This record gives sequence, C-alpha cells and structure tokens, in this order.
Amino acid sequence: MIRLEDVTLFVRSAMLGSFSNAAREAGLLPGQVSAAVNRLERDLDKRLFVRSTRSLRLTAEGEKYLPFAQEMLEVV
Repeated sequence: MIRLEDVTLFVRSAMLGSFSNAAREAGLLPGQVSAAVNRLERDLDKRLFVRSTRSLRLTAEGEKYLPFAQEMLEVV
C-alpha cells in the first residue's frame, strides 16, 4: 500500500536534491526519509533515485513518476 507520507518525502527529496534536506524540512532523520523512499520504490516496483554518497538524482522512472506524485499531492 502506497503511503501518502512516502510520496510527499519522495517529492521533497526530488525537489531539494537530498534526503538530508528533505529530512531537515520534515523534522525527520535522513534514514527515515531514505526508508520511506525505499518503501515507495518497493511498493511501485520501480527504482526512483540513483544514490551515491554525494548525490541523489532521479532515474528515468523517477522523472516519469514525479509529475504524477505532485499531482496526487495537489489533489489530496
């Protein structure tokens, strides 16, 4: 089941460019944001981000999902 909080954290991570920045904004730990995005990726069966120790960028699937996720949050 896709959680609205996970979608929100995905969108904020994409917009801010890091799990740390999204976590700071949400008052969470970076690991909690990472876990939320991992859960969303598992639920969607799609890899949304390419992660490295110094960068975070959307995959092609993540780029396709982002507008849908943003629209979903606007509707809710």
